[in-house]
Amino acid sequence: MAKRFIDSNLFRSPFMRALEAPYKALWVYLCCECDHAGVWTVELDVAELRLGMKLKAETVLQKMGGAVVPIDGGRKWYLPEFVRFQYGTLNPSNRAHGSVIERLESLGINPNEEVQNKPLASPFQGAMDKDKEKDTELECKE
Repeated sequence: MAKRFIDSNLFRSPFMRALEAPYKALWVYLCCECDHAGVWTVELDVAELRLGMKLKAETVLQKMGGAVVPIDGGRKWYLPEFVRFQYGTLNPSNRAHGSVIERLESLGINPNEEVQNKPLASPFQGAMDKDKEKDTELECKE
């Protein structure tokens, strides 16, 4: 059984706050089920059984906003943030990092290159900006 670090501020992060509740559970599931290099072999039927929810790959990828990157023709998903959080910067001279680097390179992922990871926009951000604009307009008119 692999043991993983978990961020005690996970649910305070903008990424998690923006996710709907079922996808928060899915994110934790993916972090627990992926291999040591942050790669999960897509088995949505198994995830559905374990989480008690229906899942569609396209919807999951859209909801995760780039935190889950499809690789190997969509048969695997890569979680770049998992590697950054678990290991920090990968160092080839560190034996623990060596197998992670080897695994990622075998899948065509350059571990030293930043994977395009589009963060989710916070649903609260837009509302705050509108409120500020309305307040400013009201103050100017008075």
